Amino acid sequence: MKLVPLQQHIYFTNALQAAGINSFIHETGAILIRKGPVLYAAGLDADAPLGAVRNTPKTAICVANLDAVNHQFARAAGFRQVMTPATVAELDLTQPMQMHAKWRHAVQKAQDGPLKTLHRSFDMAKDYWLLANDMAQQRAKKFRAMPHAIVQNWPAHETQISVALDRKTPVAAMLFLKHGPTVTYQIGWANEAGRSLCAHHRLLREATAIFTANGHQRLDLGMIDTENAIDLARFKLRSGAAARKLGGTWIAPRRLFGMRRPKVRVMDL
Repeated sequence: MKLVPLQQHIYFTNALQAAGINSFIHETGAILIRKGPVLYAAGLDADAPLGAVRNTPKTAICVANLDAVNHQFARAAGFRQVMTPATVAELDLTQPMQMHAKWRHAVQKAQDGPLKTLHRSFDMAKDYWLLANDMAQQRAKKFRAMPHAIVQNWPAHETQISVALDRKTPVAAMLFLKHGPTVTYQIGWANEAGRSLCAHHRLLREATAIFTANGHQRLDLGMIDTENAIDLARFKLRSGAAARKLGGTWIAPRRLFGMRRPKVRVMDL
C-alpha cells in the first residue's frame, strides 16, 4: 500500500466533509478543498497532474502544497512558488530507532520514574480534556494547528492516544492518526511535571513499538522549526527521525470568462 500524506488520504476527505468543509476527490485522484473560486491541495506528489488540477471548472486560483520538490514540473504546469519548502521529521518504522544518546537517556529516566502509561483508541467522551488543553496551549504559545474537527471525525479505530499518568493524573499525552501504512503525530501536550519526567520520550518510544508491531511503515512527526521551536525540533530529530524537505507552496491563477480573480492569502485557507 502506498505511503501518502495525511491530507491525501480518504479519511481526511471524509473528516472534512463531516465538518462541513467542501472537500472532494478530483478525477486525477488528488484530494482537494474548495473555498469559493479558490482550490487548495496539500501533500500532492511532485509528479501529480498539476495542470489538470489547475484547470478544474469554477477555479480562479489553485494553491498547492507539494509533498516533494519538483520545481521544473510545477512551473511547466503554470504554477509559481510563493512560499519556500517546509521540512518534516519522519521515522522509518521498518528499522530500529536510531536514538541519540541524550534521547535514550531521557527514555530511561521516564521508565525509571513514577509514570504509568496507556495506549488506546481516542474516545471523545473520555479524552476531550486533551483537545481542551491543546486549545489552551495554542492560545498561550500563539500558534495555529489543524482543526480539531479532523480528529473528531477520524475513524476511532484508526487513532491512538498515548497518555502518561503520575498518581493517576495525566501529565502528558500524544495523539496519532493512522492512514494506511503511515501514522501522523497530530497533537502533543505536557504539563511541567510531564516535561520534567521526560514523559513524551517514553510515550513516543512505546508508541513506535506498537505501530511497528501492527505493520505501519512510517511515522510523520510533523514540521521542524529550528528557529522558533528548537526544543521540539531537537526532540523529533534526536528520536532518530530523518529530516525531509517538502516542495513548497505554489499558486496558479486561471482567468475565467466573467470571473474576477479573487485576492487570497495562503494563511486564510
